[in-house]
Amino acid sequence: MSTAQSPADPPDAVPPRSRVNAQRAGLLRLRFADAALEQGFRRYHQQQFLLRMRRSLLVALALFLVFAVLDAMSLPAQVRGGVLFLRLGVIVPILALTWAASLVRRLHGYLQWFVGGAALASGLGIVGIIWVARVHAFGLPYEGIILATFFFYFLTGLRFVPAAICGWLVFLAYLAMELHVALLGDVLLYNVFFLATANLIGCFGSHFLEQAMRQNFLSMEQLQQVAEKDFITGLLNRRAFSARAQGIWRQAQREGRSLGVAMMDVDHFKHYNDHYGHAAGDEVLGQVAQIIASHARRPLDICARYGGEEFVVLWYDLDSTRAMALAERIREGIASRGLPHAASPTSGSVSISIGVASVLPQRDDGLDEALHQADVALYRAKEQGRNRVQSASGGSLS
Repeated sequence: MSTAQSPADPPDAVPPRSRVNAQRAGLLRLRFADAALEQGFRRYHQQQFLLRMRRSLLVALALFLVFAVLDAMSLPAQVRGGVLFLRLGVIVPILALTWAASLVRRLHGYLQWFVGGAALASGLGIVGIIWVARVHAFGLPYEGIILATFFFYFLTGLRFVPAAICGWLVFLAYLAMELHVALLGDVLLYNVFFLATANLIGCFGSHFLEQAMRQNFLSMEQLQQVAEKDFITGLLNRRAFSARAQGIWRQAQREGRSLGVAMMDVDHFKHYNDHYGHAAGDEVLGQVAQIIASHARRPLDICARYGGEEFVVLWYDLDSTRAMALAERIREGIASRGLPHAASPTSGSVSISIGVASVLPQRDDGLDEALHQADVALYRAKEQGRNRVQSASGGSLS
């Protein structure tokens, strides 16, 4: 069973929107400092390029098969066998297996490795084909490596780093092969120069493309956050909470886990606004939200501003006793802040009333009932004098 959070755990030092903005400076090195953001980008990149990967692999397969036909028709016998073995016995099977892997959903997280490996194998295979021709003193053009190089960078859907690794490893393999067969002088110089230039163009182009994609991803993240987050508190808004809570509810239903639900209301908040002004009221809501968020920090815990001065928390895998304990720690944390509330009939400082329900999800439409139970418990907490925690089963803490 998951452990509950400690109230001593500090809230995030940087709000989500600021964290996204802070990543802009890191675009040049093509890696976000925030690990969750980087993982999110990689999933986004995979989704965007999955179809391109599949199509590019099919195109590569078709081209190698066409070249195999041309080789069978035009190459001399002493060269033909080795070249066809590399094309049909090595490169084509690797490309076919990689394409098949792209159809398996659970392997999608490894496609950069698979496609990168297939691209590298293709490039090295082309180097091997040229070597076979050179060994038999047959002048097979080297330009196929340049075509493969541009294929690595722009058609496979590889990110910059794996594409650059493939391109430069093939370049080094080609250089080593030509030196091995003693191709020297101007021919080697020009061949190496053009292949290196192709890699430089590919590196710059691939880097610019990934940089632009990362910028687009950040912009989408910002738009999503604006749509989901409450402007004053930084918590989820009610619509976003409802959408995420449904998914968590279904997961708890599948796994047989209980959920703790808490509805919270800042006591006499209208009086606070009337006495101190709405700007001060917004500041208080922000501080209350900070305390609530510090007690809902596990991956499947969520909290939101539900409306006005009302908040909601959903705790995953939490029984009634622990949910009540966490709710009490939230109440104590807010009380200990000692935020002055001269207009409160309940206390001289800002306080909060909390209603808690603990449920074991049994059906898809049960979330609304759980929220209703917590809301009824909140109403009882208010009836009994506020600044207290009340459970749906009737127990209370104050």
